[in-house]
Amino acid sequence: MNRFFNITKSQDSIPKSIAHLLGVNGMSYLILFLISIVIFRTVDKSYYGLYVIMLSLFAVIELLMAGFNDSIVRFLKDKIPLVDKQSIVLFVLYYKYFLIFSFISIVYIARQYGFFEFLIGNYGEVTGVVDSFLLVAILNGLLSVFIGVNNCILNAQLQYKLTANIDFFRNLVYLLVVIVLSFYTQDYLDYLYSSVAVSVVVLIFLSIKINKDFGEFSILSLIRVKFSVDIGKKYIFPYATPLTGSSLLTYVKNHLPTLILGKEFALEDVAVFSILKTFFKALHSVSGSFINPMMSKFLELKNDIKDFSTKMNAIFYGTFFLRLFSFAVLSSLMQYFFLIYKIEDNEINHFIFYVLGLEYVIAGMILSYGIILRLDKKTNKVLIASIVRFVVELTLIYLILLDYGIMAAALILLVARYVETVVTYFFIRRQRIFNKSGFVLFAIALPMPYFLYKLPTIPY
Repeated sequence: MNRFFNITKSQDSIPKSIAHLLGVNGMSYLILFLISIVIFRTVDKSYYGLYVIMLSLFAVIELLMAGFNDSIVRFLKDKIPLVDKQSIVLFVLYYKYFLIFSFISIVYIARQYGFFEFLIGNYGEVTGVVDSFLLVAILNGLLSVFIGVNNCILNAQLQYKLTANIDFFRNLVYLLVVIVLSFYTQDYLDYLYSSVAVSVVVLIFLSIKINKDFGEFSILSLIRVKFSVDIGKKYIFPYATPLTGSSLLTYVKNHLPTLILGKEFALEDVAVFSILKTFFKALHSVSGSFINPMMSKFLELKNDIKDFSTKMNAIFYGTFFLRLFSFAVLSSLMQYFFLIYKIEDNEINHFIFYVLGLEYVIAGMILSYGIILRLDKKTNKVLIASIVRFVVELTLIYLILLDYGIMAAALILLVARYVETVVTYFFIRRQRIFNKSGFVLFAIALPMPYFLYKLPTIPY
């Protein structure tokens, strides 16, 4: 246990570090899945749905925070004065809490004018607990800000294994708590209060760790630093704002086709598309979960461009072939996947599965390209690639979505993702870091004309 929580600066090779993060994060995702099953089978579904709505409201704030944690990891390892590094962390904290308290004020005002009665269809069934659920959502939001910033500070100091281990242990403890509670209570608030308590313990542990080993970034040290708006202009906004814009576009593109499908097509079709998309999205999240924590390590490696290129090629091709192999295995087991989820085994669903699977493989390529772009001090190129993708997606939605439904929705994701990857490739091409990745990018596009040909031939 001591070894589990006392990890010094990682001296392991990049492959070992990535394997560790993928393994631990994969188990964390599995635990979260088990937690959701136990809770969903135990608590009142109305209360569960109420908290989902609360989280959806706070997701808007999280979108506006996107990129700001990344700026901590990016610049704390850079060769800049210590006071600038401290000011960056302090600026991010102030910015996040400003957003949260502004949002709380807006929600409070909206509550007075019957916003939740309008938002929640069966409001009468949950009227007595709305305030309690809202309080829990606020507490979790406040705690997550501190925990997220602390994790970024540690990741910037190459403590990414430690943060992954803590997150795994946190989820494991909460799973045990949830299992015990399931024998004694069906009140969802008991589970939520327990989650808050676990988060408080994690925050205390992280704070002690930072105060002990990286005291210059402890909260007591940070509040002594003079707040400076110029720090935001110099470091944070050029780096974080384009990433935030990219996240907002990604959020819209993920949900817009689904909203249109829900209005124009059967909800059963929407559910099938959503299940398949969520499955590959989860795989994408797990297999790419090592990137954000290790950005400071990649920045350190960039000092030796030859070694950096060698390691980035290993990551690129390792990720590509791992995803390609996993897609091939999943394709061979597709009928069992459909059986587990009770999805009809027909040509339409086969088409969607193959298209989304190929999109999953291509998504791994853009993750590697994106590392290079995010190591710059400005991330405008990330936003430009996202804008191009968004325009392509809107165009395809207009042209084919209403004619071909969920098959078109899957194909739109694939084509838009590929275009974004090509744009990103041309941004990083001159750096000559990836060997022959352009050929791979061309080869992976070969199945797309076939999908475009098959689209109008499959009865829908």
